[in-house]
Amino acid sequence: MLRNDSLFQLLWVFSLTCGLSATAGAQPATFRVETSIFEGSSKDAVAKHLILFDGGLVYDLPIIEDRFVTVYDSPRKRVILLDRQTKTRSTIGIEDLVRITAQARSAAETREQQARLGILATPEFDPDASVYSIEFGEASYKTTVQETSDVDIALQYGQFADLASRLNLVRRIGLPPFARMSLNQRIATDGKMPKETSLAIRRGIAVDRFRSTHQVIAYLSQSDRKQIEEAGSMLALYNEVGLEKMQP
Repeated sequence: MLRNDSLFQLLWVFSLTCGLSATAGAQPATFRVETSIFEGSSKDAVAKHLILFDGGLVYDLPIIEDRFVTVYDSPRKRVILLDRQTKTRSTIGIEDLVRITAQARSAAETREQQARLGILATPEFDPDASVYSIEFGEASYKTTVQETSDVDIALQYGQFADLASRLNLVRRIGLPPFARMSLNQRIATDGKMPKETSLAIRRGIAVDRFRSTHQVIAYLSQSDRKQIEEAGSMLALYNEVGLEKMQP
């Protein structure tokens, strides 16, 4: 089925800025996602994240390098970065993330700039292999997907991934986010979740390769609840600073 991309983007952004759960009137799903990131052919993860979804809030808890914790508080339309090392926090509004991303998109005035940044990239789906893909510039993503027990899980995860991409843009972390955002939105609105995502970046004759795996568990453990409580204590006790102080 063809979609009106402009309307689709508008509705998606509306769902972010209004703090909506995936299913209107429904309680947000409670679940966890364990994400591991690998470089090249290595079997040892270079990064791991435990991502907890509870009551409309999302807690992104790094496991290997655990200095920064990120809380995505959609009901209050804000994202909070917590720095364990300096015991400080920084808050940015979701509307500000959306605005800054829109400004970055509009700053690319030529089609060449838009293509290089991934703004013009369109997700593709191979139904035979059940693989989503997108390419821009020297980068290409391929994602296998998994079904979820609740479509709300897929949409909540998609909204989290979208906000995380916007936050990385503001913090100047990683590749331009536009193509990845389009890919994540397509997967989420199809009611699916990423299972394994591969990224290839061409650098001359060399190719850098990364992959991430995502395991979904449809409940929170007692240990998860304890970590949410600890994050709540950090939110209450840490001093507020500007986002520029939160350098990775």
